[in-house]
Amino acid sequence: MKSRTGLTPNLLARFALCLSIKEKSSPNPKEYDKDGSEIEPSVLFGEYEALYLGLMRNRLEKDEKNVEEDLNEMTRCHINRGVIALTPRIQSLEDFYELIKEERNV
Repeated sequence: MKSRTGLTPNLLARFALCLSIKEKSSPNPKEYDKDGSEIEPSVLFGEYEALYLGLMRNRLEKDEKNVEEDLNEMTRCHINRGVIALTPRIQSLEDFYELIKEERNV
């Protein structure tokens, strides 16, 4: 998606995470690859790290998961699930912009 949109992986991952968090179901860790790129939280979330941490904590509590034990794994799962949902929908930066407009109206 980076080559199609020009957006950096951390921005795409942030959006993917949010898309997944809003889903009703919890992602199954067994369905998602553990062998991928690693991005430090400070790079992935930038100055908004505390905000994303809060979103994940709320979601883990909603899913009755242990925040301390499951945070990293479930963050990875949510990002992977969100990327899988985004990939067929985004062919260009304009598609990304349209998706943002749709999500704002939901």
